[in-house]
Amino acid sequence: MSYLAALHTYDLVGVVGLGQSGMSCVRFLLQQGIHPLVFDTRDEPPQAAQLRELDSSLELHCGPLNVGTLLACDVLIVSPGLDLRMPALQMARDAGIQLVGDADIFAQYAQAPVIGITGSNGKSTVTQLTGDLLAAAGKKVAVGGNIGVPMLDTLADDVEVYVLELSSFQLDSMHDLQLHAGALLNISDDHLDRYYNREAYAASKQRIYLNAEQGVWNREQRSTAPQRLPFAQQLSFGTDEAEQERPGLLGLAEVDGTLCIQFTGQTLIRADELQLAGVHNLLNAQAALALLHSLDVAFSPAVLDCLRQFRGLPHRCELVAEHDGVRWVNDSKATNIGAAEAAIQGLRPLVKGKLILIAGGDGKGADFSTFRESLKLVDELIVLGRDGARIAQHHSISTQVKDLAEAVQVATSKTIPGSTVLLAPACASLDMFSNYQERGDVFKAAVKQHVAEVAHG
Repeated sequence: MSYLAALHTYDLVGVVGLGQSGMSCVRFLLQQGIHPLVFDTRDEPPQAAQLRELDSSLELHCGPLNVGTLLACDVLIVSPGLDLRMPALQMARDAGIQLVGDADIFAQYAQAPVIGITGSNGKSTVTQLTGDLLAAAGKKVAVGGNIGVPMLDTLADDVEVYVLELSSFQLDSMHDLQLHAGALLNISDDHLDRYYNREAYAASKQRIYLNAEQGVWNREQRSTAPQRLPFAQQLSFGTDEAEQERPGLLGLAEVDGTLCIQFTGQTLIRADELQLAGVHNLLNAQAALALLHSLDVAFSPAVLDCLRQFRGLPHRCELVAEHDGVRWVNDSKATNIGAAEAAIQGLRPLVKGKLILIAGGDGKGADFSTFRESLKLVDELIVLGRDGARIAQHHSISTQVKDLAEAVQVATSKTIPGSTVLLAPACASLDMFSNYQERGDVFKAAVKQHVAEVAHG
């Protein structure tokens, strides 16, 4: 039985949150002939003008949520950026009003198999890679969700496979979406300002398997394994060798001194053939391949060639410059400890000189003592932002700076040939920047200016 009835059966639908997801919901509802009531907790939401252009008759309520107005709605479509624990939303739920996300709306209209991908780290990379590999296999693919394109905007009659990145916030409000396969890549401390504890956050991630026919998980973390799916409906990936039977069909093995991704014991592709660097990206590649296998898509030459050519996404272990024997890597998307650890552990074996880490920002309540072991792999630590000093406590050689321009200057003075300077903040960016993309762009600009100044003497 569906949690959400057909949209047209509700007298009044509310959309709570007028960000990218909320605007997508409003557009979609209008296309269905439904005029929603719209709410935003900000006094002046940036999208208000766009909403008026869309339909000037729409009613927009700004500022603190008014419980009385919320209670006039039969169902509330809540944007993932809003905490479902907000008192006004809890009171609405207690009054019997359904709180859903755009995934439950999407579930009513999607006519093709849906792949869902979540995890603390790597989910955007795996989502894009899976989409690219399916396209290389000749499938008509739509990629969306948390990766930047709202899932309702991807709906089309000719789509053969939907590939969706799903955040924990989206999973919290997801009830009806049936997934052909759901992948849980990893779990590390993140968003602990939004969840009561790590267990609650992990439980949120496990919702990816709620209505999934198959589950894809990481053997390096048993907590990612589906708790109710039989082995015949599971596929796993890891740094150990592949097995002949499910779930462990994919793995890594060393062949002639080179790590290789294997499937049922047969080599598919060598690590040195890939544009993606680091062991963590070999796990990401396996996850994408597992999702293809769940759809019975063959690992054809075209698919493997696409994997070879995939360069990753901006701000995710992105090589910015290589100059005077020093590599500068932008991993601004490392907004939590787990992501920064993956970058450090993935790159360390490749660094012959120093590994210099730039970290810091808004730690979102994380316990940085858990970062200590990975920080031992770092030769020099440069910190900035609100929680930079908290990270510095866990490394013997650290320097505090005021901004990224100064961080690049300090890093330059510490490099030797063969060094890598890595921006992997282990923190959110909102204490200093509008988002992680801006943080990464500022870092890249500072690096390119440094390289240009050195080149011109």
